[in-house]
Amino acid sequence: MKKLLGLFVSLVSLNLFSQDFLDTVAKETCECITQKDLGEATAQEKEMQLGVCMFSSISKHKSMFDEYAQGKSLMEYGFEKFGEEVGINMAIYCPLFFMEYAATEGVNFADDEVEMNIELGKITVIEKKQFNVVNLEVGDGSILKFLWLWDFEGSEILTQNQFKGKWMNIYYLNYPLYDPDKKDYVIYKVIEGMELGE
Repeated sequence: MKKLLGLFVSLVSLNLFSQDFLDTVAKETCECITQKDLGEATAQEKEMQLGVCMFSSISKHKSMFDEYAQGKSLMEYGFEKFGEEVGINMAIYCPLFFMEYAATEGVNFADDEVEMNIELGKITVIEKKQFNVVNLEVGDGSILKFLWLWDFEGSEILTQNQFKGKWMNIYYLNYPLYDPDKKDYVIYKVIEGMELGE
């Protein structure tokens, strides 16, 4: 029983380490790629710059990569495979770039288990509760509620009150979060990115 428990703890620890490492590389890759002017870049140039940014982050955390890849080199592990693993996490840190890149590459979010959604509307109010709740009025007059849980690309629009009276694009993921009142998991719309709409 002790061996089984030890194995379980080891697997959980490894999984948490893996997720932390992928998050670190995804965040740093996003910070790097969003600082580059890729407006006129071809799809191939964007892919090359993305690879450079990702490789730069891997180089900074070589010991973490070695543990993650269990001693294999990046070539042995597979750069494309690793890129896909990081890419799923990039959707959280730079959703706007990720969606634009995915569109040019023909990526289907469902195939990668990432369902990034977008809504266009006007923000009517931000409710200050345990977590900020952003109310968005969409074209048919209905109100959609989004959780603002962390910093994201475009969050300065909210912090600097730049949204008043303007159409906004909100990029979000559906997250199952535990609701103690309902004693069950509920799907919430969590904001991952924001930009001024048309």
